[in-house]
Amino acid sequence: MDELELLKKDWNKESDCFKEYSENEIYNMIKHKSVSITKTLLIIGLVEMVLWALYGWLNKEFPYIRIAVFFVFTGLIIFLFRKMKAGQDSITLMKSILNMRTLILGYAGISLILAVTDSIIHFDHNTRDFMAGWHDGWNNNHHIKALPANPDTIVPVLGNYIAFGIFVLIAFYLLYFIYKRTYGRILQDLRKNYKELSIQEVK
Repeated sequence: MDELELLKKDWNKESDCFKEYSENEIYNMIKHKSVSITKTLLIIGLVEMVLWALYGWLNKEFPYIRIAVFFVFTGLIIFLFRKMKAGQDSITLMKSILNMRTLILGYAGISLILAVTDSIIHFDHNTRDFMAGWHDGWNNNHHIKALPANPDTIVPVLGNYIAFGIFVLIAFYLLYFIYKRTYGRILQDLRKNYKELSIQEVK
């Protein structure tokens, strides 16, 4: 065997070793990234829960259902987080990523459904509060001294309901946009991790 053939043989050996090491590095990188995404998800969920609790406190209605959903969500996230950290193979990590994506979709969906349901149930009351706030704001801006408006004594007309309905739709669109930018981005990152793991598993 001439020197060129020996060089090719040694090159192939080095190439194989490099490939095996590279796959190991890619797996560890994806695993680390997935764990980081899980931490970010917990922080986002906590911030969201604080904001909803603040909103409930302002409306004098503590969001018990949301708190319960959040604790269930947090427990499952911590379980998957520990599973990801302890995972020793790509199959286990892939299953954890799929479960995480399903959990995120479920939580985001439940949160939006709760927001829509609450708005429908309290639509009349919220319309009165909206009108009272608008009335008080108008008086303050025009330096008119008057007693604060009482929502219970206000009788909305069709136009008021339509105006508040448009306001609610805009608010829901903004909420959807925020969810898409937060949970949607996390879903995309997890999907990317899953695809990369799938490619490595096929190899």
